Amino acid sequence: MNTMTTPFQQGPPQTVRRLAVEVVDARNLLPKDGQGSSSPYVVADFDGQRKRTTTRFKELNPVWNESLEFIVSDPENMEFEELEVEVYNDKKFGNGSGR
Repeated sequence: MNTMTTPFQQGPPQTVRRLAVEVVDARNLLPKDGQGSSSPYVVADFDGQRKRTTTRFKELNPVWNESLEFIVSDPENMEFEELEVEVYNDKKFGNGSGR
């Protein structure tokens, strides 16, 4: 008979902390497609992780109502981490420049 052992974990189970970023909307974006419109999406970077929203086709006042979730690797130093959020134009939907 084979016996397997697993290491004993002391203390309570470790909790994974998460940061949820709600991307709601944007207003009065500049046209970027050369046709008076833009197809925007949002990119958020936190603690080496990158997330993005869906693209809103030809919309200068986009509404996303999307949640982007990040794992907080070091909760005690979270206040020193930066959340960087940028809005881009999706070039697949037009011939304009990126940001």
